Parts: sequence; structure tokens; C-alpha cells
Amino acid sequence: MTEPIDSFGGLIPMDDWLVGDPGRAAWALQAVLALADAADAPGWQGDMRHLPMVGGLPAPALRVKQGNNGDCFVISATDDIHRLDARALSVEVANRPIGAWSPDDDSHEPPF
Repeated sequence: MTEPIDSFGGLIPMDDWLVGDPGRAAWALQAVLALADAADAPGWQGDMRHLPMVGGLPAPALRVKQGNNGDCFVISATDDIHRLDARALSVEVANRPIGAWSPDDDSHEPPF
């Protein structure tokens, strides 16, 4: 996003959002890996001012604030982030398959 955002109303700290839902943990890992995959294009420097926050557009979105001057990054599986800021840079990356279960759960097939 082009401007720092210091309003986190309606967002949940990632550690609170993850509690008790392995599907959410898998999604959060995919979101962080997507940020790493797209890092060169938007100027990601690899640091975070605080833990990411999670909120919904119509789908979950991870909001990360960089430690520099507060550059913000929103990672979502949808393209609805343009509703937040029409000037935002958008980068599309491939989704990485991540299983949402523990290794001792034999009831699931690997996602890849």
C-alpha cells in the first residue's frame, strides 16, 4: 500500500486468530510464503513492526506493517485488496499447497 496504515480496528492479532484451527494456520503460512515470493516487486524488506493482523475482506487477509517507515502489505487469496486503496501495487503469486493437519493424522492425503 502506498501510505502507512495505523488503524487496525476490526483486525485480529494473528496469534489469536490461529487458535484451534489448523486450516487457519495453513492459510497463514501460505500468506507469509506468498509475501516472500512477491518480495521483490513491492519492496518487502523482510521485517515486521509487530505480529501480522488478520481481517476479512470477503476472505481472510493478512496485514503486515514493515519496520521501516510503516509500509503496509495486505496478502489475500482474492483480488479485493484494491477496495482498500486503488493505488495499491498488486502482485500475483502461485499458491503453495500446505496440509492443514498434524503428521500423525492418517485420515488426509498430502496436498501435493
